[in-house]
This record gives sequence, structure tokens and C-alpha cells, in this order.
Amino acid sequence: MPRTEQVDVAVVGAGAAGLAAGAVLKQRGLEPVVLDRDGRIGGTWARRYDRLCLHTARTLSGLPYQPLPAALPRYVTKNDYARYLAEYAQRFRLQVVLGEPVERIRPAGAGRGWVLRTRNGGWQARAVVVATGKHTVPRRPCWPGIEEFGGTILHSVDYRRGEDFAGLRALVVGIGNSGAEIAADLAEGGAARVAIAVRTPPPISSREILGIPVQLFGILLAPFPPKLIDRIGAVLRRLSVGDLRAYGLEREAWGPFTARRPPVIDVGFVAQLKCRRIDARPDVARFTRSGVVFTDGRAEGFDVVVAATGFTTGLDRLIEAPGGLDERAMPRCAGGGRSPVPGLFFIGFNETPRGALFEANRDARALGPSLDRYLRGGRW
Repeated sequence: MPRTEQVDVAVVGAGAAGLAAGAVLKQRGLEPVVLDRDGRIGGTWARRYDRLCLHTARTLSGLPYQPLPAALPRYVTKNDYARYLAEYAQRFRLQVVLGEPVERIRPAGAGRGWVLRTRNGGWQARAVVVATGKHTVPRRPCWPGIEEFGGTILHSVDYRRGEDFAGLRALVVGIGNSGAEIAADLAEGGAARVAIAVRTPPPISSREILGIPVQLFGILLAPFPPKLIDRIGAVLRRLSVGDLRAYGLEREAWGPFTARRPPVIDVGFVAQLKCRRIDARPDVARFTRSGVVFTDGRAEGFDVVVAATGFTTGLDRLIEAPGGLDERAMPRCAGGGRSPVPGLFFIGFNETPRGALFEANRDARALGPSLDRYLRGGRW
């Protein structure tokens, strides 16, 4: 018979948000169990592409009670951040169970909490904190003709370094933060040519303005009307990165504060675009044997295509909790506070101009009293 462990609180996901939640709950006298499918803490960070650094400042990206070490650079490398997470879990003596993928979360019935089915058995908890994040299941579009393509197709999650594709014709599909940085990495790594397919032009911002991290502006301006701040931000972005229409990118189609999404942070993309090492193209219409046809009818040949097409949460397949998720499979309450489903909490799903790690820290601190009150039988 598969084992079933009984715990007060189960945290699903040992990334930054899950560990932050665990530390806050432990400081309140609880003993949460943190479950993760990975074989190591920080493994997701360690496996990302080689050049990745945080786009947010070190001083604004730490977790509760333990800032990132001051000896690290302003923008911390992915490997340093992975080490920080492992040391964080050790410092707070969190009970992290690795290699324990949670496959289903459902109510136990009759007010008995929640059942978590895993590959190795199961857990029953009075409360569950879901911290699996927004970037869980790679979104892999099924473009027309993709089965005919004779080159290499990979998702951004599997991309490592530009040098792997030196001398090849490369297309990146999608211009979020990963897509823009991967395009720059390919150009710097010696690709014969690089193009990026853009469906919706995003706002693109320098990482710093006048030496000040742009994230700090996001934090300080958050209380003001979003539309007003977006108008001011658009002017600042044009001053810092210039008008990119001459290089094939139309003006931004949305604002970070109105959309509650971070802009694309420029870490080399704009320079490569302006020196014509990256060509901006419209969205992909279909694949051919030797390349793609774009929505403007132009056909071009490529040897490799990187799909920087994002992720889904996968929560609709994970959680059996009517009313807990919206039509996008996102939590209806993602800030660590009161959930519409008693005993079910979410953290790490907020992504705003203030930075995902900054939000995870705030949300973990809000989670503590809310979950503590629930366990003590307070009013829900």
C-alpha cells in the first residue's frame, strides 16, 4: 500500500515562493512540509540558459528574513541564486521532500483538509499552499506544417547557449524577457543570422535609468494611477532605448502598470537589433520544409527555431477545487491572503513591474497570519 503522511501544512513547490512560505510559517511555530518534483533545491534556476541573471536588483530580490549576500553583484547570476535558495532552506531547517511530484490535490471531504497524490504515495494536510508558479508547463504551439520542418525546434526551457548554434540561421518566436535575451545570446554566440517573430510588441526598458534599477521605479510608482504611469513610462522608455520602429518593432501595445506585467528588460537585445544582428519579423503563420512563412507572407529559411512561447500554470490539471481558479487556470487569490477555497492558498503567481521575487516576499509575509488564523479556527 502506498504511504499517506499526515501533516498540518503542505507547501507544493520548493522554488523561491515555496521556500519563502515555508520560512514564514516556520517563524510562526508551524512545521510545513515542502514537496518538490525536482531532485535539488534551485534546480530549475541552475538548468536555465547560461547567461541568465536576475533582471531585478539584488537588494529587492531576497526572501523573508535573509537578504541576498551583499558580496553578490547587483544582478545575481542564476547559479548564485540557486545556491542562495539551497542555503535558505538549510538556514531555516525547512523540511523539503525532493523527488516528490504532486500529481493531484483534492479535498479530503467532511472538513478533513486536503489529499495530495504523489508518485510515491500521498499526503493529507489541513491546509495546502500551492507555490508551483506561472512557469510550470511549457507552451508548445502546434503551428501548421511544423511536422514538415527539417531543422531543429526547441522550447526556451531547453535552450542553453548561443554557441551551440554558431553558423546557423536562427528564429526566436516570442519577445518576452526570455525571447529577447535568447535572441541576443544567439547573435552574440555567432549565429549566421537571427530573427525574432513578434505577435504583440511589448514595452522594452533599460535595466537601469540614470543608474537606478528600473524595478525601483516600479515599486515607488505602484500607488499611482496605472494609465498615468504607463504614459510617463513610455516616454522614459523611448528616451532610454529609442524609437525602434526603424528596426521593425512597432510601438508597444500594452503598458506594464495597466497590464500588471513587467516590461521586457533589455540586456543586449536592443544593441543587437540596432546593429542589424537581429531582424524583427511578424508572427509565424506556418512552417515549411526549410523554414517558416510569416503573417505578412514573407518566407524565410531557418536551421533552428526557439519557441519562447511561454508557459501555463498547469493548475487546472493539478487542483480539484471548484471556484479556486479563473478561466485562465490562474488562482483567484494569488497574493497569499484569504482564498475563496478554505484551506487552499496560493503564492508566487503575482508578476508585476515590482518584480516576481519582490512580490513573493510580500505574499509570503501576508500568507503567514492568514493561514495561521485558518488553522486556529478563525473566521474564514
